Amino acid sequence: MPTKLKQTQQAQKKIGKMNNKIKILLTLLLFSFLSFSQVKLEVKAEKTNLKIGEVIQVSYFFNEEGSNFTPPNFNGFNKGGSYVSSNEEYINGDYAIQQVYTYVIQAAKAGKLVISPATIKFNGKTYASKSVAISVSNEKAADAIQRNQNSTNVSKSAVVNKSIAGANNLLFIDVEVSKTNAFVNEPVEVNYRIYLAPNLEIELNKNMVTKFNNFWSQTEDVQGGWERKVVNNRVYKSKIFKKAILYPQKIGKLEITPITLDLNISYPTGDFDFFGDPEFDVARREIVSNTKYLQVSSLPEKGKPDNFTGAVGTFEFKANVTKNELKSGESLQLDLIVSGKGNLKLFEIPKPNLPSNFEIYEPKHQEFVNENINGISGKIVDSYTIIPQEKGNFKLKSQYFSFFDITSKTYKTISSEAIDLEVLLGENQAKVTSNSKYKLAEKSQKTEPTSGVEFSVMHFIGLIALAGLTLLFFTLKRNKSETDEEVKTEIKSIKKDFSVNDMEQFITNKEVFYQEMELKINALLQYKFGLEKADLNKENIIQKFQENHISQENTNDFIGLLQNCEKARYMPTSDGNMQLDYEKLQQLVQIINV
Repeated sequence: MPTKLKQTQQAQKKIGKMNNKIKILLTLLLFSFLSFSQVKLEVKAEKTNLKIGEVIQVSYFFNEEGSNFTPPNFNGFNKGGSYVSSNEEYINGDYAIQQVYTYVIQAAKAGKLVISPATIKFNGKTYASKSVAISVSNEKAADAIQRNQNSTNVSKSAVVNKSIAGANNLLFIDVEVSKTNAFVNEPVEVNYRIYLAPNLEIELNKNMVTKFNNFWSQTEDVQGGWERKVVNNRVYKSKIFKKAILYPQKIGKLEITPITLDLNISYPTGDFDFFGDPEFDVARREIVSNTKYLQVSSLPEKGKPDNFTGAVGTFEFKANVTKNELKSGESLQLDLIVSGKGNLKLFEIPKPNLPSNFEIYEPKHQEFVNENINGISGKIVDSYTIIPQEKGNFKLKSQYFSFFDITSKTYKTISSEAIDLEVLLGENQAKVTSNSKYKLAEKSQKTEPTSGVEFSVMHFIGLIALAGLTLLFFTLKRNKSETDEEVKTEIKSIKKDFSVNDMEQFITNKEVFYQEMELKINALLQYKFGLEKADLNKENIIQKFQENHISQENTNDFIGLLQNCEKARYMPTSDGNMQLDYEKLQQLVQIINV
């Protein structure tokens, strides 16, 4: 019995020891898991023992997507370029991110120096790195500075003078903005300048594309040599490598997006080879410029003209016509032209003010614009087809154009010269006038006094005519239904069989081709929609097309063909254009006949 009790006690002790081991193991696993998943900001320095003038990199690693990173002040060191990178990856199906902030620093004085902690924010909390202790020795300081600054043999006194600058191992990008306040659509010039220590070399690995939100922009890479610059008593080699011109499209404080360069950087390690020459290493880094802001204001309301459509810049304005003498019913082209420098592609030319008896079509808009680093320049043209309906001498009044002048910061309104037009009697109007005179003469003859006998004869003739009309009325009424059916069948047949294939033979003759096209279009509109020639205008066509559920695109194409018929009377047209118009008419006929 005692033996069994002893065995039981020993077993219980073993089980207790195993439980303790399991608890310890679970605790270690939990601790490891918490340590692995812990949010932290870590710091790593390449070296902790330096000479004066020696350069190292200090990197901060954060394992989340943090914000508002605040670096230490690096007391006792000359601060060089800074690099920001972000690595994202999936490990065993889990998403992981690492942000890296790297700084190039140079030891400026001897002693035991401490780099204070850096901080970063994430989910409302602030995380800090550890401080870093660096021991800086002044041993062989002159030799180190001499070899870093110049690979040639120079006197020691000259080397000491160079060591005062100290921060020649720097690299950063500065954004130069021509102004900090601007109006909407006012051009702003931006230069991107790189500053580089004289003993560093760089090679562009990949140019990161910069997008400017809320701006119309134009950028240009600049190829140029280095120049000497002094900033904060430090010497750099510097150059502008990219230029941009921005037209702000939104009011408020707008950020000019920082530019990022992917560079291969060759820098001295601080070590020396067997022959005493400095050793260099190459690091690939993304260099981010500083961020600049532009305060954008809306254009002033005071003095804004009623016809202002958003033009900002310096412009000229004129109006031209293709001819000053024509016949009523003929068309001519009116060009409104705005030229100069400014936001030419971002506004509209006001519509012309014309006499009420002038028919006007929608304009054809053309742009002859140069877009480069100097901004937008050139001209835009709205070409209108207009048709005077009556004979007479007309004066097209001056047309007006308003813009906001960048130089004076005021609105300006300029005008074109008035245009004289002599409209002669057209053929259609002459026929109408002739018919009207004939009818008036006939009416005057009928109203002349007659004798009694003539009056009786006229009455007798009238009675006979009345009897004939009565007989005709009953005959027509009897055959009305039969005649209506025949007419409907005939019209339906015409609609169904309507074709423009016979027009192809006229493509080589512009005048005949467009005359035939106009006749075909008139016939189609009459047969399909019952539109008489007198009712053929843009408004009626649009209304009929909408009622028959014809798309806006096909409607615009159809009206465009009518305008081409008008323009063909006074503008040169190629066989290629006539072929395109012919094919377009064929398509529209098929669509409308459905």
